[in-house]
Amino acid sequence: GRCCCPQRKDSVSPTERWCPAWIDHSVTGDTRVLQHLMAMEKTCTVSPYFDTVQRDIQPYMRRILVEWMFRVCEEQQCEEEVFPQAVLYLDCYLSRFATEMSDLQLLGAVCMLLASKMRDSVHLTAGKLSIYTDNSVPVSEILQWELSVVSQLDWCLPSVVPSDFLEPILHALPFFQSQHLPNMCRHVHSYVALAATGEFSAFLPSTVACACLSVALWKLKLADRAHVSANKLILGDEKKKIRLKHTNFTGLHKENENTLSLSL
Repeated sequence: GRCCCPQRKDSVSPTERWCPAWIDHSVTGDTRVLQHLMAMEKTCTVSPYFDTVQRDIQPYMRRILVEWMFRVCEEQQCEEEVFPQAVLYLDCYLSRFATEMSDLQLLGAVCMLLASKMRDSVHLTAGKLSIYTDNSVPVSEILQWELSVVSQLDWCLPSVVPSDFLEPILHALPFFQSQHLPNMCRHVHSYVALAATGEFSAFLPSTVACACLSVALWKLKLADRAHVSANKLILGDEKKKIRLKHTNFTGLHKENENTLSLSL
């Protein structure tokens, strides 16, 4: 069945990249951005769906699918936000609609197509995604399901992922220095990807973002545990605290590092 995620036999050239836009500090430095992001993230929450909505699909099947989706996004050099966005679409759909196991890889391909259209300057194509399934999912089926998935998600495609919080939060940290931003972003995006492969869809994106940031800050020795605790990430003053539930992301990384080829 498609739950095993067959791989393409022939090589697929990466999507042509365009030069990304520079960070607009007038936007990331505005505290209203964080407020709007935290308001938006509550509009698309994911409820547990194994043994409730989904009867055929098991957690290990989701993991296999999501790891395949990650490899596709990585090989196609998609923007960092495409993969977590695709996983969010996947979880939103699975939490609402019963899906056959045989349609799981098709759904994953459609979610990547939609996410790349929303997040990338040059989106993936149905033809490339079909090749990545070893042509077990035809292009026509991907295009048919694209319209169906969008409709069943009520056309609510603009949504918030943990990566969206990265730059606004870092800009608000009084001890963070801008020269560390590239290395910091690389680590945080890796942790966000690792979180997406696990069962962390029940957490709000801001919670996942803060947990990933706290681990990265500590790993890179950019802050000690007095600045970054397991319970809160301090953003300068009491009014800017984003509280998060204790999550062992260090353990999550150790569990997944042999599965995903991430440049940490």
